[in-house]
Amino acid sequence: MTGPYNGNSADSRLTKVRLARVRFLIGDTNKEESFLSNEEIEFFLDKEKSDNMAAAKAGEALVAKLMALNEYEKAEQLRKTCKELRDRVQRSTSPGGI
Repeated sequence: MTGPYNGNSADSRLTKVRLARVRFLIGDTNKEESFLSNEEIEFFLDKEKSDNMAAAKAGEALVAKLMALNEYEKAEQLRKTCKELRDRVQRSTSPGGI
């Protein structure tokens, strides 16, 4: 498994940008302590049309990992971020949405 921002991926530049965007949105940007692998994030990017929704789902996976590590405060903050990302997607796909 590869961690964040390693530059060794055979993926396209767009995929690297999308990976970085998801990591930024969920706060998983520490090279030494990334919680999710690139492959885990790519799974969500492959399943979702929107980077925001992929980030919400990746963030929810990260919430579970944080809870297992007893990092409740971080998990709760990330849960709120995931809800905001889902709300953003909902607004953008609803009639009259931005």
